Amino acid sequence: MLTAWKIRKLNFVIIGAEKCGTTALFDCLKKHPYCIAPNRKETRMFSLRYEKHFNVFHSISYFNPKEIFFRSRKHFLFEATPENIYLEEVAKRIYRYNPDMKLILLVREPVSRAISEYFFIRNLMAENIAIWEDPEGKYKDKLLDSDHYPLSWFVGEELKIMKETGSFSFSTVLFPDFVRRGLYCEQLKWYYQYFKPEQILILENKDLKYRPIETLKQVESFLNIPHCNWENEKKVNSNIGVYTHQISDECKQMLYEFYKPWNEKFFDMIGYRMDW
Repeated sequence: MLTAWKIRKLNFVIIGAEKCGTTALFDCLKKHPYCIAPNRKETRMFSLRYEKHFNVFHSISYFNPKEIFFRSRKHFLFEATPENIYLEEVAKRIYRYNPDMKLILLVREPVSRAISEYFFIRNLMAENIAIWEDPEGKYKDKLLDSDHYPLSWFVGEELKIMKETGSFSFSTVLFPDFVRRGLYCEQLKWYYQYFKPEQILILENKDLKYRPIETLKQVESFLNIPHCNWENEKKVNSNIGVYTHQISDECKQMLYEFYKPWNEKFFDMIGYRMDW
């Protein structure tokens, strides 16, 4: 029994990004006959729940033992935690755990991603659900008072923090984070320090949304697992956002202008452009 457990490391990880379709992809892949999902999404085994002497025994504790014991090594273990892409130390942790790991990163046009996250966090706060980025609820009242503290206020606060600290890292200040989470080039470079580009599959969220079958087959080819019938996944969507008010055109334009050079850096890094 110990031998069977000892040899089972995770084969791939969905590393992010938040509000980019990670839940939809996780839900699809956990149905794949050659994929073994953990008991829940967002295990945070490499981020917030990471232990100093983390090893294979810690990682498989997030899975159903029967799934691991009774299925062969041809079946791939995986997990999905969006914050993996944002925390600088995670790339090294994953590499130390399995240098052959394959990684999947979903991205989204950063302005729409920021707006989606903003409403997602507001809705959590309205339900009195704490977020790990702001555990004491320092920004709760402001988030719920969109008349006096709209998204543009949070964007301004975050830009000021970045200017004052000269850093885009989440180790400096965790929240607000609506802007920095869209700086994909800054986050991806941490992973390129440890992993070869061919180990990282980058997908755009709208491909999974509007071309789910082709995109899922692309994932299968990347992982080198058998193709299965995805005809029932013609429409893939999870965690559909609830937007309670309009975001001003001025705020959107400010974000578009801010992200332009960062998007170009990201496109140069991955070798192709996206329609942003």
